[in-house]
Amino acid sequence: MQKSNIHNRKNNDELPKPSKIYSEKFKIGIASGIAGTIVFFLSFYLSNFSDTNSTRDIGFIFAVLVAVLPLALLQLKEVQRKENIDRNLPLFLLALVSSVQSGSNLIRAIEHSAERNMGALTPQLKNLKANISWGMPISDALENFAQRTGTRMARRVITLLEMAIRIGGDITDNLEMIQKHVTELQNIEKERKSSLQPYTYTIYIAFIVFIAITVILSSQFFTEIEKVQSLLQDSITDSNAGIFSSLANLEIKELNSILFNMAIVEAVFGGLAAGKIGSGSYVSGVKHIVIMVVIAIIAFSFI
Repeated sequence: MQKSNIHNRKNNDELPKPSKIYSEKFKIGIASGIAGTIVFFLSFYLSNFSDTNSTRDIGFIFAVLVAVLPLALLQLKEVQRKENIDRNLPLFLLALVSSVQSGSNLIRAIEHSAERNMGALTPQLKNLKANISWGMPISDALENFAQRTGTRMARRVITLLEMAIRIGGDITDNLEMIQKHVTELQNIEKERKSSLQPYTYTIYIAFIVFIAITVILSSQFFTEIEKVQSLLQDSITDSNAGIFSSLANLEIKELNSILFNMAIVEAVFGGLAAGKIGSGSYVSGVKHIVIMVVIAIIAFSFI
């Protein structure tokens, strides 16, 4: 009966995954894409009643955010889940060491650790415990655990555990060695993030300086040019047309639109860089992009 259950479970694991049509990401992607399209056409319609292109540009930006942001937030949630799992892996290994030192074998130690609160790691430990209780071989159960967690650190821990089980010897010493190794790796990662954190502030400072310069240009320099354009158009003659004609025909609104587009481009790439530097993931840069885009829209709304 036990072999039959294991065989049925293996067959279930080998079944193809559900179609993407029924996946959460696909549904959210369709909904956000429709919402983004609605926002885009609505802003395009409202821009017909405005003298400037700012309504269309801002509407296009919000349409892209509406279409991309839900999927980005879903992916960011997955990244945070994996980070939470990695943070709790040393606690899981420490629980194994404590249980083994108290007289339990490795399997019983894993079952006891599933009863503790370890954040996002707890559901995966309960699944691991269920697989072992159903009679799945420990190697297959650990492999399933590594796949479900989906982190490099968990994969490394499982590989080390499997090696410790195959090699044998004092399992307590092996678990302590693995726990110290994982803790050192996480400390190195924390030091890396703390050392790179000032560079995130540098990106924000550079962006704010750019916004300040563009606001000063638009509110001070460009407005003065706009005041004298009418005088230049009246005073231009054939002799000095080549000197002042380009200045007289300069479109101030187009310049402001170009500067606004440049600010949005800098917000996008600066946000991605800040996310990669600060958290090691481009997806984490979505929050920085939203903050910078909002700053740019607010700044240019007062021009």
